[in-house]
Amino acid sequence: MIQDVDNTLQALLVQKVPIDTTAIDIKFEIPTKEWSATVTRPTINLFLYDIRENLQLRNKDRTVTGHSISGTLSTAPARVDLYYMITVWTTDVSDEHQLLGKLLTTLLTFPVLPPEVLQGSMASQPFDLRAWIAQPDRMPNPWDFWGNVEHRMKASLHFVLTAAVQTVPDQTVQLATQTVINVGQVN
Repeated sequence: MIQDVDNTLQALLVQKVPIDTTAIDIKFEIPTKEWSATVTRPTINLFLYDIRENLQLRNKDRTVTGHSISGTLSTAPARVDLYYMITVWTTDVSDEHQLLGKLLTTLLTFPVLPPEVLQGSMASQPFDLRAWIAQPDRMPNPWDFWGNVEHRMKASLHFVLTAAVQTVPDQTVQLATQTVINVGQVN
């Protein structure tokens, strides 16, 4: 599921920014000093730093869909927020800021990810894939983040995507097909 989210984000950037992957790399690694030393081309890095259940969207509803004498019992999926730190790595800060600005504009344009970029299990999500950019209540402290990866502080976008995760498989159940009333005397 997480790989499908990564692939969806990559498709979004390639198709909608657009990003030419022959000129700019898209990576998902933790941006450590060691990693950044290996960057030789302009690179967009989407580092997944946190995953949390979205408690505001928690729903434990169950539904039954009938098929004559049997039906399908479905439990609502869990909703999870995936938190990404998006950075751009080039040899020139003005190039980084220009590309970061294009990313920001594109991500703000799509608070709901368009169907044509959805990859793998994201294409069959029961809900829209919703995204948030730079929401103060959804961001880590940048000083703490960059201090923990032992790297210089860098301009970045905080991106949160909410996806559904089916935690309970659908079950086949027998449906009531007739009503039976027994009338009798109680002793």
